[in-house]
Amino acid sequence: MLKTPGKKNIKQPRSLENTLFLFFRCLLDYMVCIYLLLILAVMPFYFSDGYGYIGTDKAAFFTRVARDMCIPLIILLAIYGSLALIRYFRDSRRPWKQFKASLSAVDIFAAAYGLAVILSYLCSPYKSYALWGAEHWYMGLFTQLALVVSYFLISRAWKPRKLMFCLMFPVSAAVFLLGYLNRFGIYPIKMEYASPSFISTIGNLNWYCGYVVSVLFGGIALLWLGSAQKPWQRVLLTAYAVLGLGTLVTQGSDSGVAALAAVLIILFWLSAASPERMAGFWRIMLTFCGSCLFTYAIQKTGLAELNYWSDPMQILLHEWFLFPMTAVSVFFFLWGKFDQRHGVFRQKLYRFLAIALMGAALLGIVLLLVLAAVNTLRPGSLGPLSEHPMFSFSDRWGSKRGATWKAGWMCFTELDLMHKLTGAGPDAMWPFIVMDGSQELYSMVVNNFGENISLANTHNEWLTVLVDTGILGLAAFAGLMITSIRDFMRRTGKKPLVCACGLCLLAYTINNIFSFQQAMSASTIFVILGMGRAFERHTAS
Repeated sequence: MLKTPGKKNIKQPRSLENTLFLFFRCLLDYMVCIYLLLILAVMPFYFSDGYGYIGTDKAAFFTRVARDMCIPLIILLAIYGSLALIRYFRDSRRPWKQFKASLSAVDIFAAAYGLAVILSYLCSPYKSYALWGAEHWYMGLFTQLALVVSYFLISRAWKPRKLMFCLMFPVSAAVFLLGYLNRFGIYPIKMEYASPSFISTIGNLNWYCGYVVSVLFGGIALLWLGSAQKPWQRVLLTAYAVLGLGTLVTQGSDSGVAALAAVLIILFWLSAASPERMAGFWRIMLTFCGSCLFTYAIQKTGLAELNYWSDPMQILLHEWFLFPMTAVSVFFFLWGKFDQRHGVFRQKLYRFLAIALMGAALLGIVLLLVLAAVNTLRPGSLGPLSEHPMFSFSDRWGSKRGATWKAGWMCFTELDLMHKLTGAGPDAMWPFIVMDGSQELYSMVVNNFGENISLANTHNEWLTVLVDTGILGLAAFAGLMITSIRDFMRRTGKKPLVCACGLCLLAYTINNIFSFQQAMSASTIFVILGMGRAFERHTAS
């Protein structure tokens, strides 16, 4: 039987235009991969002179990477964009509709944030300062735009690779190990100016905590969802979680423990409807308990002593809390295993417990605020608790978060109407305080932090964004974070890598209620944001 020539599947040769388009798209992909390697694998270890200027070193490294890649990227994007336009006008399949369909709320808010930062800079009276940002900090216009551009390049030009995402784990494991050892006074790497206030190769406690929460919960999410199929993968992922949780508990910043508590509550809520997820949750809890027990044993046996203690550490590593928490975790884990063997899942019970746990957490927050308000208005009304700074709204509240939050809010209220919309300028809070702030504002800052401290942020990311980029900037940034967390976490169980990115963003956002943007964690979280969107687009196509 003869085959009809018209039926034969003959591969059509590519046109020169298509060949060039694919070639330059490949070049863009490779350049993004280089950027990912530098941010995820090199930057966490980069420093020049111990802890003396390690924050500045990280910021300078990021600035150098972004600046050096800027010109070749512009050339590549110009050529690639021109070829894409040619293809666009030659495509008869209504590509505009395809383009609109590919946009998400995350993309729109990211673009809006970039525009808000530019507008803030153009309207700022401190342009020379706002271009690069505060000295030693450098979170100004250039850095903010580099972060936004990195999101779009990763989400659009990068070919998603699971291996590149998992590169975070061995790198951060090395950082975690150094941080954990440092907490016991052990320094495998000699660091000048070492003290308990600095840790691992990241630096200040807040910097380190911001990095830990940005990457650790990616591994926690994969362990929770059972994404590691092979035994050796499960062992490595469990070891990573034990090490990461161990350093998160002992690093010393309370905001990291708050992020951990919030994530565990949310994971339990999300697990209530699925036996597989609930089994994963109790696996995470056993890992957490095992990590705390290991630290407790080292401390109690005298093998090594922790050189820093915080209030959450006093609780989590104390017998009256640690042992009951471990017993409860073991009980529910074994009970779940027993039910699985008999094909039973107590969904109603777990839903009730999830609602009760969420309600108790919210009630606890409200109760804390009420007690603090009562004690502030009537000092001494809480008895022994009255002396604890947590139960009194003052400049000392939350390790002087009260002073930084008050300074931020005073800055915003003192801005004129236009600058309430556009802000003082990217990373320009301090020049506003010095040059245009009220005497009351300046005196309050000096009284709390001294004359040699430049208050560049409020220790609350969203409040800082409000001061620096105004209502427009905050609306865009908050929308970016909220929609990305919502969209990524919706992929729970279906797209584990997307969900893992969402959990990192959630932990970062909760942590930064009490912390701030800085080059290390901000560059990492925007990489994770771009990766999550790339995985989402790739798996949806």
